Amino acid sequence: MHISKLLLLFPALLASISDAHPLAPYKTFEVLPSAPNGWEAVSEKAVDLSTPIKLRIHLAQQNVPQFEKALIDMSTPGHPSYGNHMSQAQIDDILRPHEDTAAAVRSWLESKGFEKDLSFKNDWIVVSTTIGKAESLLDAKYKVFRNSETGKNVVRTLSYSVPRNLHSSVTLIQPTTLFGSTSAMKSTILKVEDPSVLKTTFLSKPKLEGIDAACQSSITPDCLANLYKYKDYKPTLTNNKLGVNGFLEQYAQNDDLAKFLAKYFPSSKNVTFTCTPINDGKCTQHPSEDFTEANLDIQYTVGASNPIPNIYYSTAGRPPVVDLDPNTNEPYLEWLEYMLNLSDEQLPQTITTSYGDNEHTVPQSYAIKVCNMIGQLGARGVSVLFSSGDSGPGDDCTGKDGKKRFVPTFPATCPFVTSVGGTVGVQPEKAVSFSSGGFSNYFSRPDYQESAVSNYLSSQTDATTFKNYYNASGRAFPDISAQGSRFHVFVRGYDQLVSGTSASSPAFAAVISLVNNDRISGGKKPLGFLNPWLYTIATEKKGIVDITSGASRGCSGSISGAGWKATTGWDPVTGLGTPDFSVLKDL
Repeated sequence: MHISKLLLLFPALLASISDAHPLAPYKTFEVLPSAPNGWEAVSEKAVDLSTPIKLRIHLAQQNVPQFEKALIDMSTPGHPSYGNHMSQAQIDDILRPHEDTAAAVRSWLESKGFEKDLSFKNDWIVVSTTIGKAESLLDAKYKVFRNSETGKNVVRTLSYSVPRNLHSSVTLIQPTTLFGSTSAMKSTILKVEDPSVLKTTFLSKPKLEGIDAACQSSITPDCLANLYKYKDYKPTLTNNKLGVNGFLEQYAQNDDLAKFLAKYFPSSKNVTFTCTPINDGKCTQHPSEDFTEANLDIQYTVGASNPIPNIYYSTAGRPPVVDLDPNTNEPYLEWLEYMLNLSDEQLPQTITTSYGDNEHTVPQSYAIKVCNMIGQLGARGVSVLFSSGDSGPGDDCTGKDGKKRFVPTFPATCPFVTSVGGTVGVQPEKAVSFSSGGFSNYFSRPDYQESAVSNYLSSQTDATTFKNYYNASGRAFPDISAQGSRFHVFVRGYDQLVSGTSASSPAFAAVISLVNNDRISGGKKPLGFLNPWLYTIATEKKGIVDITSGASRGCSGSISGAGWKATTGWDPVTGLGTPDFSVLKDL
């Protein structure tokens, strides 16, 4: 090659060498223009730079589109791969970051003096350090922020950077910009000293097509069993298991479960659940404390699925680093990493979760990572259900940009989650007003729901009336629904009434666990990721009962008339509808 040509190429060669070097110039990786609504900087409170912190650095995976296609294929009835679930080793082989990716990030960290502070696992690296050193590593400035609703102080940064040559190697670093506010999906919790008074009103009235008329007023396990037609099904013991997620220091209580079963399942004796702590979580038994959410979940899954083993996963941590405590990292990644590390024999086939955040309070990079990991559970044959939320189209309906927008709920908007909305009443069963639903601003609409959602958007006046307040091309939710109002639950030894899609998700999950049990007892595989099946065979064959009346409400008056109406076919308040176990079992 001529020297003149070499000289012309020299600047480009230098740039290439510079970009490959672990100390390439830093470039902003993620930035928030301001703290999300509900959070404000606390200028008078300084950050102690010596506070310990664990940074999680998630590496870019290979072959993500190929993995997602394989997940959809194995979950779609009629496809040659249907039911061919993977092992975690097979998933890891597909998604494992390229060795150059891991090497480049490790080289950067070691060049910054962290060679003795690193731990590695598959696609993530944990850096055990202090806030001061994290600031230097990420060219960030951590500050104290306060949540106006809870009064909690947290440490977060609005911006962080990494070397520009690593932007394609890193997908997520937390805790940095995550201002989550994970909360149990409840609306009002109604407490009645003697709930049996509700029943006496209906003693003289006939049953409604085999359902006690008292179910119009409040819900018991018998109401659900009759309404969703699994009353006469008696599950046998198989290797089928049902998982219930617990976060935010909510602990399911054995004493309350025993009293619940004594009243509503007097034939059940010594029936209980196992508790598995995650991330230093606890299995605390304090029957005098108010663990309404945990008791609601476990009482209705155990009550419907006995003798199927129920496992309560108690994961410590909250979304932010609360009060500067390094041991309170957000819970979803901790839970998912634990679950994906279980053997196939240890995994439950169905999992229900009654927690979530406003989608825009979660960094999109974080949401994508969590959703990908939920997809991995689906690929291993696990059906993952989440409550859709309790604010209709949104609470105050203010988006990340401060403009009026409907506010979707995460993880309910993850395409690999089965999102459960709420209903009320038994004749007719109709949408309950608080049931959240709508369209994601982070995830595009998946193919499996394209037909059902497109039909709704083209035929319903709500879709036109509120078109400026939602993303019509986003993943639509909920997918299905179940009862969500006035569930009898024992808390602190007393029967009370509880409302919310917190009740809907365990109610639907119990039905799916029964279907899985029937399949496994017949030598078949569990259902795994549900949605492609729900949007096709289950709906077409009337295993899902369409809910066509009722409506949601929300937005605290900021958007006039805000809400979605239930209608024929899919809608953003009840999804496809509610389950009919007698049909689903045979499908």
